[in-house]
Amino acid sequence: MPKQKTASDFYWYHCVDLGNGQITDGDYAMAQYLPHYHFPDDMTGMKVLDVGRASGYFAFEFEDRGADVTATELRSINDWDFVGGEEGRKASMAKYLEHPDFEDYFIKGAFNYAHSVRKSKVKKVAASVYDLSPALFGGQKFDLVFAGSITSHLKSPIVALEKLFSVTADTGTCIVSAPFLDVVEMRELPFMAMVGRSDPDLRSWWVLNAKGLSELLYAAGFKVVRVLSHFNLEHLKEPSVFPHIVAHAMK
Repeated sequence: MPKQKTASDFYWYHCVDLGNGQITDGDYAMAQYLPHYHFPDDMTGMKVLDVGRASGYFAFEFEDRGADVTATELRSINDWDFVGGEEGRKASMAKYLEHPDFEDYFIKGAFNYAHSVRKSKVKKVAASVYDLSPALFGGQKFDLVFAGSITSHLKSPIVALEKLFSVTADTGTCIVSAPFLDVVEMRELPFMAMVGRSDPDLRSWWVLNAKGLSELLYAAGFKVVRVLSHFNLEHLKEPSVFPHIVAHAMK
């Protein structure tokens, strides 16, 4: 008989509360940062889309606040936007392929495990941000669309934000958090800097300033954009801190 899986059998991007005092050993403890996102306290009756759910912390948080939640994640590690074309993809994939059941370990397993243990009703959709459209969800658009910390990993961020625009309801809100670079001399200009090969994983493309994120969202079609906060996201297992900004965008 196969050994029953436990939380330790998966990679956890987020620390997720499984109940009964069990918190998963994730890289990021997001609960302390929640006030920076300015989510509604009561989401009862709201249709919410969590784009790039990872281990699912935000999807489960939205569910706990009463929302009807759909959460997307890539089908495969192969769907990541790797820097360096096919050679960069092969180099980056090599370390993942060494792990047995690598797709389950890195992409699907943690969320599915937490979903089962929490008896969650979050709807799971395997899709890239570039795949998003109302048709993917049976013609549905969402009252709140959330994309957390994905902009730096996107080769084509404006295309991706256009996709977020397409699934945001006319009276809805799109909330985007993004890695942030504050260059004093550039604060009044929309600014993006390329990361490229300085990320050894070859999975990071851009960091931007507040004006840069705002202009990307305007370019995607949103009419009202407000950058509401910034915070320093700390990695729990490495001496790494990633400044972030949070923007709310509306049609």
